[in-house]
Amino acid sequence: MLGLLRVLGVTLEWAVLVPMIVARWFADAVLLNPSLRWIRWVFYAAFAYVVFAVVLVYVVAPIRGFAGQYWLAEKLRYDSERWLATAIYDRDGSFVGTFDPMLDSKRDVNYTGVPIEMATGYIANPDHKSIPVREVPEFYWQCLVYHEDRNVGGLLNPFGIDLFGVLKIPVSSISLSLQAGAPRIGVGGSTLPMQLTRVIYQTPPRASESAFEKLNRKFGEWWDAPVLYWALSKGGNLEPLKQWTANHLWLAQRTGGSPLHGIEMTSRIVFGKPAAELSPAEQFVLASAVNKPIILLEGSEKLNAVRLDRWRYIVDVRARKCASELLPEAEQKRAWFELTQIANGPPDPQVKPKLQAALDEVAPTKSKAAQANPVLRANVLIPDARYGVREEMKGTFGFGWREQVRGVGLTLDVAQNLRFRERIKTGLSELQGKFAAFLDPGYTLDPALVLPDGSMEMPNVIIAAANAKGEIVRYFEAKDIASYFGSPFARDAETGRYHPALESRAIASVGKMIAAMALANEGRDTMETQYQDPELPSVGIDTCRHDGGRTGPRPARVAFACSLNKPIEWRLAQLGQEPVRKLIDGFGFTMPVAASKDEETPPTTAAVRGLITGSPRTVHHMAAVVLAALTGRGGERIPAPSLVRSYDKSMLSADRDDGRSLEKAMPQPIVPNKLIRAAGHAMLRNFLSSPLCNLAGGKPEGTLKSLAGWCAGRRADVKLHIAKTGTQVTIDPDQTVDAWVAGGIQFANGQTYSYVAVVGTGSTSKPWARKLHAAQVTAPLVEILLRDLAGDKQAPLPVKLNVQPEVSADETAPAVIAPPARKRKIKKQRLASGN
Repeated sequence: MLGLLRVLGVTLEWAVLVPMIVARWFADAVLLNPSLRWIRWVFYAAFAYVVFAVVLVYVVAPIRGFAGQYWLAEKLRYDSERWLATAIYDRDGSFVGTFDPMLDSKRDVNYTGVPIEMATGYIANPDHKSIPVREVPEFYWQCLVYHEDRNVGGLLNPFGIDLFGVLKIPVSSISLSLQAGAPRIGVGGSTLPMQLTRVIYQTPPRASESAFEKLNRKFGEWWDAPVLYWALSKGGNLEPLKQWTANHLWLAQRTGGSPLHGIEMTSRIVFGKPAAELSPAEQFVLASAVNKPIILLEGSEKLNAVRLDRWRYIVDVRARKCASELLPEAEQKRAWFELTQIANGPPDPQVKPKLQAALDEVAPTKSKAAQANPVLRANVLIPDARYGVREEMKGTFGFGWREQVRGVGLTLDVAQNLRFRERIKTGLSELQGKFAAFLDPGYTLDPALVLPDGSMEMPNVIIAAANAKGEIVRYFEAKDIASYFGSPFARDAETGRYHPALESRAIASVGKMIAAMALANEGRDTMETQYQDPELPSVGIDTCRHDGGRTGPRPARVAFACSLNKPIEWRLAQLGQEPVRKLIDGFGFTMPVAASKDEETPPTTAAVRGLITGSPRTVHHMAAVVLAALTGRGGERIPAPSLVRSYDKSMLSADRDDGRSLEKAMPQPIVPNKLIRAAGHAMLRNFLSSPLCNLAGGKPEGTLKSLAGWCAGRRADVKLHIAKTGTQVTIDPDQTVDAWVAGGIQFANGQTYSYVAVVGTGSTSKPWARKLHAAQVTAPLVEILLRDLAGDKQAPLPVKLNVQPEVSADETAPAVIAPPARKRKIKKQRLASGN
């Protein structure tokens, strides 16, 4: 034991003595040697610089890193979150692109390219957007460290600044000055934390920067890198640092555009695959592109030469070096062979063939740029759905949706939906030509005639169709306010969530679907049950005429086919308010606001005249529930239609969210059997198919007679089709506010689709036309939708075909409902009629 202590004491003594001997020798032989004359000053400077480097790396860096946590680390974390993009995929998993930064940040959006000083003194640096990678590819990290920061976390670089990198600056300065024949400031090995600070503060090296600018930039990197390293390597865990380097480093440059950051984004653009599927050789290529970013897309002859030369340097020199140094001998040849194959030239940006064909067809002038620009690509491929998806996520998560979501899978076949949009736009142009004289000044139906200054605008056009799972398969919205998911003023300014109780958009005569359900549930009516009509025409009671001046009976089929208010109101008054109120509440609609309890609108009147309010999505959900009930799925939970098929949840929120909060925040599914009695299905089907199928004198007679060819039985491929129209007006019955059609169709192969279509402003203070109704402006758009759905090749769900025959006037004996013994006293109200 004493011997061991003696050896230890001697070792410590020599550990102190040797540096002192060396220092004394150096002082005597060099620093204090007068024979060296001016050369001593060179050694003085070198000695001082070495001391500076040691103090910087081992004294200043740890102190700055620890102290900086208190005021800079939180900002760094916020910036990192702000710069992570939300990836968008179509229903097949193909990469569509990323959200525009203007849609993908709650606040502090800066897409100008230069820092902006806020009023509070905060500097909002230019945004970059990168798709976060869940697991950093190991060979990418190894190659990155090999090239850029071999000593990370080691004795020579314990706190984010590399000692050899600092010491190299004078040597490289001398070398550059000799080459240039003039004084030049050299460069030192920038560590990964230093390179990340460049990305954060947009301070990459420039060929034109002056010596002062270069020194200023380098000192800034030395000042901030220890803070970043300290924040990303707590407890010796380098995983956060790996994530940042994988997410934020600049790897590719779009010709004529801004850079691509992060391995996930660059991998999908350069190689057309997610980072998790990259081969070792491909990982080496992307890691080798740091500080030598890949140039995407061809340009001038000079640029093309630089592009090829840089690509070969990345692949043949840097990537091949990583393969030689980091792979076992058995795998080296495979990587070398792959690198040789891809070294001939940089690959063109990768887009799935189906999406590329859609870009070429619909937006040929933007197609090339969209290949290498994920933001532009998404803007072109899903111009309206991106707003809808964002609004749906806000409704689910609130403004904090970015803290929860890192990627979203759409329910749409993007290419298919893009072509559908073009057909709708063509249809709107045709409607403009047909009905221009009926439009109010300042309004058009043709998207091509809309003016940016607002002097010519469109009423919003909303069309959505969903399959049996509730997945929206067609989506069109003319404006960027996503009103399908609710009116903007019904969204909470603090949370971003939609509140149905604040919705003011009346659903017009689509509300008669509720009347049909209430009567079908009672089970007393048939299609020929006689309803009292105070506006019975003198002739043609089987037609939609209602301009007579006498009261008399009228068949129920005519009342529903022609959307006649008063006969259905008369019948519902006998049924009572409670059954109707239950349905209104069950579907999530809101009763009209009353000044007092005595002035409340009866639920029967509110339903028939469509005074209840709800978003197009809520109406769509109602149509989906009815369709499910009529197609043998009454016991299932029918979800609200959605544009989101799946979420790639944030790694940061994975521990906080057990899934229950997500389910609670989303619109609740509805079980049809809880609202619609099975015994009433046949009657409900007949009521709601009558707008399409009713005949008078052998000719179609109903609000949707223009779609009579889509009546079940008149097409071999249609098994069931229900639909209801509605036109909301102002106090002037000729001023059109909203034109609605909602319904559902089941094809003979079992495919079922619910749908809703709205053309309007949603506000009774903003009519857009006179004497235009749903049958005129919305039904033609539904025709386009139905033709598109009929050609859909999606595999049908195993749903039960409805085989109940439609009841016609000849098959059902008339039944007369006697007037009530005592008339219900209902306060007169000035109500706008719907159809």
